[in-house]
Amino acid sequence: MNVCLISPILFSFQRARSRTMKNNVSMSYFPPLGLCYIANILEKNCIKVKIIDRNALMTKHGGDYCRVNEITKDNIRKFSPQLVGITSTTATFYDVRSNILKMVKSLNKDITIVLGGPHASALPEAILSKYEDIDIICRGEGEMTMLEIAQMKKLENISGITYRSGSGIQSNEEREPYKNIDEFCFPARYLVDMKFYCKANPYIMHGLYMRATTLFTSRGCAFDCTFCAGKVAVGRRVRLQSPALVIEEIERLIKDYNVEGIYFADDMFDINKQRADMICEELIRKGIHKKIKWYPQLRANSIEKKRVELMKRAGAVRADIGFESGSQRTLDTINKKTTVEQNYNAARILHEARLQFQANTIVGIPGEDEHDIKQTEAMLRKIKPHWIGFGEFIPLPGSRLYNEMIKKGLLDADNMEAIGTFNFTKLDNTTFEALISRIRNNIVIPTRIKSYLMYNLQKPKAYLFLAKLVGETLKEYGKKQLARWTEAQCALDEMQKNK
Repeated sequence: MNVCLISPILFSFQRARSRTMKNNVSMSYFPPLGLCYIANILEKNCIKVKIIDRNALMTKHGGDYCRVNEITKDNIRKFSPQLVGITSTTATFYDVRSNILKMVKSLNKDITIVLGGPHASALPEAILSKYEDIDIICRGEGEMTMLEIAQMKKLENISGITYRSGSGIQSNEEREPYKNIDEFCFPARYLVDMKFYCKANPYIMHGLYMRATTLFTSRGCAFDCTFCAGKVAVGRRVRLQSPALVIEEIERLIKDYNVEGIYFADDMFDINKQRADMICEELIRKGIHKKIKWYPQLRANSIEKKRVELMKRAGAVRADIGFESGSQRTLDTINKKTTVEQNYNAARILHEARLQFQANTIVGIPGEDEHDIKQTEAMLRKIKPHWIGFGEFIPLPGSRLYNEMIKKGLLDADNMEAIGTFNFTKLDNTTFEALISRIRNNIVIPTRIKSYLMYNLQKPKAYLFLAKLVGETLKEYGKKQLARWTEAQCALDEMQKNK
């Protein structure tokens, strides 16, 4: 059997509804590792696999949406799959429903389409009810489920799926998260264009310009933040890849793809502190710390001076910290299980260790008021992060906040695909938008620009890259201004004619 795995285009919620697709996506150099893991298991069982990453194609072809569709269709036609698997988050589902489903079925209506990922896992029955082109929903982790589907096992005997049967839509029992994730090693990166993904860029290392890629060494998150929907896809049970295999995978990435940077995309690198120490010590012992730079994701309440210093000796150049908010009321609302004091303490330790850090924050949590948002603003000013991740709250299907808002009638479950940036705070829209703009323009953007220039000082290509982006942004701004001027001039001419 031939199985084609597709990663959809990521549009922003607001931009997804615009009439033009060009420049609606961010530059993407993140390989679709989830699909690569599934492909690895399928190929080990003699199933031929092809991976199509539409987001990467958009980056390669300058946002030419029509060209990306042509390439996708041509690849599917030539490969002739019997089974197509599509991964989807809430933000990528627009591309799935608007383009990929019709494209696949237009080539061969007998192709079986399986939809997986967080969005599908959260809303399996609703999606199947609305989209007849989708045949099966894969809930949770996809490796073993996709293998059983590809092996044509009877659907009623496959756990973790939702599908149509003679009696309607049937949801089988949950599939338990796979315990030994070492058996999934390693993702089939050879099936994607790693030369492209590892091309020097500032996206993988979030501002640091280098040849870099991502790495997953664990699955699951022991915490239960109410805004997060990650657990619907991988569960809360934390499963760890053995330190030996982590080191082996890093060595392979250096040898095969000449990477100089690695982003540990695990929800929490040091969820097992002893294991984190072992990985760091092995990086030092084998001299790998001299070959690569890396950074993990950590929690504010896990930051310890001794471990931060060990990480830095092992080659870490920064850390991503989910501070989320400077308001204790907001932290409690999202069940972060941290305190504002721990946020400040974490920042102090990182500064003392001279380890760069990114402060990830979120504003617009339901019930927030002006004081809450100003406390986040004050925190960002005081902790002086080197980088800032700044986002507005979006109710993601599968998250606790989403479910609570549905129950309260604050969201329309049947219209989630048209979701935009909504205001769920106690503030009026004008005040809310003014506060967000002030933080973004006065703190976030200046911090990012300053750090980009400072930490890429000896990399001329990084400056050329930035200049190109600025040039493209100004060009687009100029086009918009010209269009507005032309529209205004036409209106003026029309008024003159009617006099």
